[in-house]
Amino acid sequence: LLQLENYIVENMKSEMVQLQQNAVQNHTATMLEIGTSLLSQTAEQTRKLTDVETQVLNQTSRLEIQLLENSLSTYKLEKQLLQQTHEILKIHEKNSLLEHRILEMEERHKEELDNLKEEKENLQSLVTRQSYIIQELEKQLNKATSNNSVLQKQQLELMDTVHTLITLCSKEGVLLKNAKKEEEKPFRDCTDIYQSGFNKSGVYTIYINNVSEPKKVFCNMEIAGGGWTVIQHREDGSLDFQKSWKEYKMGFGSPSGEHWLGNEFIFAITSQRQYSLRIELMDWEGNRAYSQYDRFHIGNEKQNYR
Repeated sequence: LLQLENYIVENMKSEMVQLQQNAVQNHTATMLEIGTSLLSQTAEQTRKLTDVETQVLNQTSRLEIQLLENSLSTYKLEKQLLQQTHEILKIHEKNSLLEHRILEMEERHKEELDNLKEEKENLQSLVTRQSYIIQELEKQLNKATSNNSVLQKQQLELMDTVHTLITLCSKEGVLLKNAKKEEEKPFRDCTDIYQSGFNKSGVYTIYINNVSEPKKVFCNMEIAGGGWTVIQHREDGSLDFQKSWKEYKMGFGSPSGEHWLGNEFIFAITSQRQYSLRIELMDWEGNRAYSQYDRFHIGNEKQNYR
């Protein structure tokens, strides 16, 4: 029995040892599996962390690049701002200098303006006195003109009377002693009148060829040798020259003032013989200018007086 018991005990011990070994192996295998799984998970987590780190590094690099670009833009803007500030300071300096110069000019010109105002007042006073003198002279001139017009009228009436007497005497066959040949002929233009001894400018009566009625014209006996028949006179704008064809044909205005002689009469006069045309101009300050043409003639109405 003892041997059997020992045998059983020995077998039990060996089985126990075997069971313990198996248990340790199983536990070890389990632990290895757990470790392997943990290692795999750790490697996966490490890979993920590496990817995240890579993404973070990439994002950080992009942010750093953007930060550098922004810094560069900021630097450029700051540089431009500094330049603009410098320009503004220059402009302010120029503006201050100009304001200072303007003040100096205003101070200088203030005295000049005061002097000019005083001179203006003196000139206004002088103009007032001169205006009064001019008015008095105009009154005297009007009186003289009126007297001159009366004398011219009397002279014309006397001339008409002389021509009438000459005509009557010629019809009756009476010879006038010491009478010049030119005086027996009616005056065709101012040249005939001038050559007959009349050398004072004024209104005269002429007898134009192919014109039934005598025509009163103004003769200028002073300019360029005298004997000029005035066909147009404009002086002070008292006469409106915006007229119709018929009015320009027959003439308008007064020979002693502003007037147009009339295209029909100019045509008839220039058809008598060769004429010259002289255009006289004078400005408000009394400066004169002229233009003279040696040959002057116009056509009839059918030719539009060209």
